[in-house]
Amino acid sequence: MSSLGLVISISVPVLLFLLVALFISKQHQKVVAQRAQVRVLKDFIAELAEALEFLIKVDNQSEIQSLVFERIKQLNQRYIDALPKNQRAGAKAIDIDELEQKMSAGDDKKRILKSDREIRYAKKQFSKIIKSFGPMVKNRSASEATILEFRRYLRISILEMEVDSFSAQGDVAAQRGDVTTASGYYKAARKLLIEFNMQYPEKNERVKSLANKTAALFNGGSPKSSGSSLADELSKEKAAEKDEHGFPSDLSQDNKQKF
Repeated sequence: MSSLGLVISISVPVLLFLLVALFISKQHQKVVAQRAQVRVLKDFIAELAEALEFLIKVDNQSEIQSLVFERIKQLNQRYIDALPKNQRAGAKAIDIDELEQKMSAGDDKKRILKSDREIRYAKKQFSKIIKSFGPMVKNRSASEATILEFRRYLRISILEMEVDSFSAQGDVAAQRGDVTTASGYYKAARKLLIEFNMQYPEKNERVKSLANKTAALFNGGSPKSSGSSLADELSKEKAAEKDEHGFPSDLSQDNKQKF
């Protein structure tokens, strides 16, 4: 056998082996990438479901809840379709039936956020809901006008929740005679309303009400509690978090307010 024939007889099998190895490697990379995409999609569905569960706890807007729920069902089906065929039977990213039951339950809504941590969590969940609206216009799940209306509603809702929280905490401070703390909370609530870049009917009235509360503090009067039961509810919640000696029952909880 000539040297050329010898080179060919050796190089061809090696080349074939390398081509097969390259093909197998690419297929493996493709499978790994698909698994990663499926995992990311599953995590995203879980996060959106968490946001919807929070919305169910604090708000009665059933149209928004239903729209987000439909979006979750669409994503769940996409998740199932992305799985290998032998894994699709009975697969689901989250428990859709349980989430639907929570929507239908109609439990009492949480009326007040009692710490900065709860406010930050609420903003995070509302932000997830608002961001989920984008694809709904493209896939025609809802009209652009509807989505704009829902975005506006949610932005005003989270603002009102934050203002209610600060106002109620100001009322609690005023009830115990802490003028400095009370005025700080009222000032923070007013600032939120003034800097909010949307107008709505109750906004100016709330700004005026908070200004009157602050004035009443320094004029020797007692500010009228806007939240009536909101301040009482906050007081009860704070009392429930303490043991019989007056210490917090959860010492790891951070209830500091930051302005």
